[in-house]
Amino acid sequence: MKNIISRILFIIIIFMVGIGNVSAAGKYTISLSSTSVSKGKSVTLYIKATDCAGKFNVSTSDATVANLSSGYVFADNNTETITVNTINAGSAIITVTAADVTDYDNNKVTGTKTLKINVSGESNNSNGGNSSSVSNEKKSSDASLKSLSIENINISPEFKSDVLDYKAEAEAGIEKIKINAIANDDKATVSGIGEVSVSSGANKLEVIVAAEDGTTKTYVVNLTVKEYDPIVVKIGKKKYTVVRKKDDLPDVDLFEDKKIKIDKDEVDGYYNDKLKIYLVGLKDEKGNIKMYIYEPDDNSYTLYKWVTVGKITLFINKPVKKISNFKKFNTIINNTKVDIYKLFSSEKIGLIYGTNVATGNKGYYVYDKSEDTLARYYDKVVGVVEKKYKKKNSMLMIILGVVSSVLIIVDIVLIIVNRKGKKKTRR
Repeated sequence: MKNIISRILFIIIIFMVGIGNVSAAGKYTISLSSTSVSKGKSVTLYIKATDCAGKFNVSTSDATVANLSSGYVFADNNTETITVNTINAGSAIITVTAADVTDYDNNKVTGTKTLKINVSGESNNSNGGNSSSVSNEKKSSDASLKSLSIENINISPEFKSDVLDYKAEAEAGIEKIKINAIANDDKATVSGIGEVSVSSGANKLEVIVAAEDGTTKTYVVNLTVKEYDPIVVKIGKKKYTVVRKKDDLPDVDLFEDKKIKIDKDEVDGYYNDKLKIYLVGLKDEKGNIKMYIYEPDDNSYTLYKWVTVGKITLFINKPVKKISNFKKFNTIINNTKVDIYKLFSSEKIGLIYGTNVATGNKGYYVYDKSEDTLARYYDKVVGVVEKKYKKKNSMLMIILGVVSSVLIIVDIVLIIVNRKGKKKTRR
């Protein structure tokens, strides 16, 4: 009896100790508001992230049956939604993949989940029970092109209706091109044609065909515009081309236009006097342009990462010093993944380290996820949170003390009972 009670109390102690140390593992679940619907009706896909944050890619096995309003979502310990539009009768598999997701202990969350949606041929639309010949007429799903070309520029391979990807090359100095395309079906619509602006380096040109029934197909032409003297930059194993013209750069808040000298060339860029940093645009091999901090002294480049919450724009830095008891986790703010420092993964309030682009103040900022606010951190703020942490630990120690006391008392009682039992046996 004594051994059984002791073991039970020992298990209780281990369990109580574990309460303060165990954090939930990150996971995600998906669901549909309905898996069987009639064509023309929209349903909702729910992606619920629990104790994790990051990007989830979403795809459909058949866009002619079920089309998606977006190909991805960012979730941070919440539920995000995507609208699934049903077009034709049939079935489609909706796939959700954790593309860049981590839990609050920085462990990578991976995996792919699927759901099947069945679409019946009955239309969701009605006219008081009287069906017209127009509503019963089957709409065309032909979203192909009859022809595709760029004026004065050759594309390769030679155009074929079922080939979706092409390459082309233009001479240096060209800023505008004209794309011509004709749909195979007169009732289909084509977007992305006509006069299009291009820049030096890689350009991704998309021509989208929408069939009468809503089916879409995208033709892509990867156009490379030659540069007179391209400035090639290598960061790690990747190569980038410096963007020369202001018109090709994305807008950056609180920075002024600035001519920046790289080697012997001058390019358009930005400068912030508070931060004392220069920004230049780098284009990758796929044509994506991002802003990088340029250091003239050592000719180095660092990705410029920032978030704007309310009236504060924060340039994200690595902390100079750590705050005791705080651990690093990840969160998503305006589709940007940043480090956040908290006592517990479940806390909605944490600290982000960075530099205020408007004031130049560098340090920790308090981010409240529930209210989406950002404010400068003061020691008193963290003091309150640390007191909460210490209070929780104190309560845990009190509970452990009480359990230990009970264990001792039980031991004493068992010893006394045992002795009395022995005395009675002797008599």
